[in-house]
Amino acid sequence: MKYGQHMLVSTAIADHFISSCNLGQNSRVLEIGSGRGILTQRLAEKAAFVKSFEVDQALFEATKKLVSSYKNVQLIQADAFGYDLKNERFDACVTSLPYSESLRFIKWLVQKTNRFNLVAAIVQAEFAKKLTARPGESSYRAVSVMAQISFEIEALFNVGRYSFSPPPKVESTAIQLIPTSEMTRPFFNRERIRILDLVFSFRGRRLYSALKKLLPGKNVETIFEDILAARVETISPKDYSKIIQQVEEFLA
Repeated sequence: MKYGQHMLVSTAIADHFISSCNLGQNSRVLEIGSGRGILTQRLAEKAAFVKSFEVDQALFEATKKLVSSYKNVQLIQADAFGYDLKNERFDACVTSLPYSESLRFIKWLVQKTNRFNLVAAIVQAEFAKKLTARPGESSYRAVSVMAQISFEIEALFNVGRYSFSPPPKVESTAIQLIPTSEMTRPFFNRERIRILDLVFSFRGRRLYSALKKLLPGKNVETIFEDILAARVETISPKDYSKIIQQVEEFLA
């Protein structure tokens, strides 16, 4: 294994995790990271169709062997984040990714809120706290804003270290993300993510400083005057959605 994975090996956790997805006989599921196939096999037993991605060749071959008798599974050896899904839609996206891929996963996911009815993920417990952190809290980051603009987020249950092989040094949490009602199409694209990341690089400073960097030579005071004095990490996701759109208009 090249990617530092901690493979989920607990069948009890796998079953509990999948039961939270409320899959039916007609459900279509996208899995990111087949791993050793423990989730893939169980998803195949619950859903009508499973498309599962795995980068690691050895793990891909192991999962391929495990689910060879299931006709409703499509295994793809590729990076899901770089794969063209075209116009495919799924009832659920399911993943237990390496922790190092969590931020990349969310940045990919917020650009595809119209592709999934539900997302279930097992992530590092500390990362789960970032996703649900409120303005002013120490864990509040750009990824908090991205996730909360795009999804309703719920921490489902904790996953102990020994549910994985090898056991990680930290605890994990199973989370569920459901696109917010207004996300009929994604709010975020690469440019809006770039804007938000740049603003949060000024964490600990006023929004004014970030906007002067983003919009040199622009009279930002006339547009953002009511919030310029606020520190970057104290501004709500709702306000950030407005700020991002206004910055985008300035840059157009």
